[in-house]
Amino acid sequence: MGCAMLLAGKIAVIFGGSGAIGSAVAQAMAHEGANVYLGARSQHKLDQAAAGIRTAGGMAETFITDVLDDRVTAEQVTRLAQKTGGIDVVVNATGFLHDQGKRIDALSLAEFMRGVTPFLTAQFNISKAVTPHMGGERTGTIITIVAPAASMAMPGHLGHIVGCAGIEAFIKALASELGPQNIRVLGVRSHAIVDAVQAGAYTGEIFAAKAQSMGLTVEQWLGGAAQSTMLKRLPTLAQIAEVITFLASNHASAMTATVVNVTGGATVG
Repeated sequence: MGCAMLLAGKIAVIFGGSGAIGSAVAQAMAHEGANVYLGARSQHKLDQAAAGIRTAGGMAETFITDVLDDRVTAEQVTRLAQKTGGIDVVVNATGFLHDQGKRIDALSLAEFMRGVTPFLTAQFNISKAVTPHMGGERTGTIITIVAPAASMAMPGHLGHIVGCAGIEAFIKALASELGPQNIRVLGVRSHAIVDAVQAGAYTGEIFAAKAQSMGLTVEQWLGGAAQSTMLKRLPTLAQIAEVITFLASNHASAMTATVVNVTGGATVG
């Protein structure tokens, strides 16, 4: 079984590693032989995520970091890379509460920017911190999970749509810079993940507000979202984690500068 593992011996660093998506990705990567390092702001949640991986026989360590602070992020990553001898895989599974539902007449500039600034700040700070410790003879892969809004046009989501489009553009631009260093840069565009709210995802608060404004429960709202997809179902945490694990492996070594669509057909292109 060992020789068949997709990520045997790889060093994988997962930012937002205590969240619903980050911990699911960490579990999948550890199952495929990676040594996973989970970074987030809360030690308690990190300990829970790491304990689950170790219980299943995987290797997991944790570190506290704030991806909105460029100096702290760079110092933490440098310390980790010195310990591991380098980094093979980086996953950005961070997320930030932001406004959805307000149209421009009711939206302030600050509320608009909450859908843009923290997401792009995290993307920049993580990328800048990790790239000196990746690539060369050991292929590096940076993967970011992004919501599907970039290719949508819907009222009340100005900041969110612009922020998602910015992340997708950043992925492609960074890939062009890092390709010669043997570093691939990819995104995974996910729709609302059906079991993420139960797993404690921050999106639960956003979904609850959306559902309430429509007079629905979160479960009813998710059911409606599922019906809006081509497959009539939403992705699961395990499905997202398995796609990301595949993208990090040598099987996907010819892929870069692309955003993989895992929305069940909610978006195309």
